[in-house]
Amino acid sequence: MGKIVRCCLVALSVSAGGCASIVKGTEQQVMINTVPQGAKCTLNREGALLATIPKTPQTTTLSKSWNDVHIACRKPGFRKTTGVLNAQTEAMTSGNLLIGGLVGVAIDAGTGAMNKYDGTITIPLVPKERRAPAKQQHRRKPEKPIS
Repeated sequence: MGKIVRCCLVALSVSAGGCASIVKGTEQQVMINTVPQGAKCTLNREGALLATIPKTPQTTTLSKSWNDVHIACRKPGFRKTTGVLNAQTEAMTSGNLLIGGLVGVAIDAGTGAMNKYDGTITIPLVPKERRAPAKQQHRRKPEKPIS
């Protein structure tokens, strides 16, 4: 290979380093929905509160990470219901390894850009069990037999 070709490859790999962070960014919008709608949800990652959704459906912006996002939703008349946004690897990470080398992958890993979440999650809420009011039964005392 000639010197010019090598120089071009080196320049390309350095400039493409952190490709996912440049192309896809380090944040992502996610739509949080429940069935039925109108629930209040909290989003946590590793015990830290990321966002509060006052009323579903709503879109929020999350920083990308390799850690899952845990969602807890509440609505009157329904049980507290949870869901998980699983962290996934961006498809362009493998391409970044070829073009940007380990430097590009390290940049994307450090910024979270090599990860993503599904763009929408819908959490089905479970109704609380309704207990029928206890009927008061009037029991009669047994009558004494006439002797």
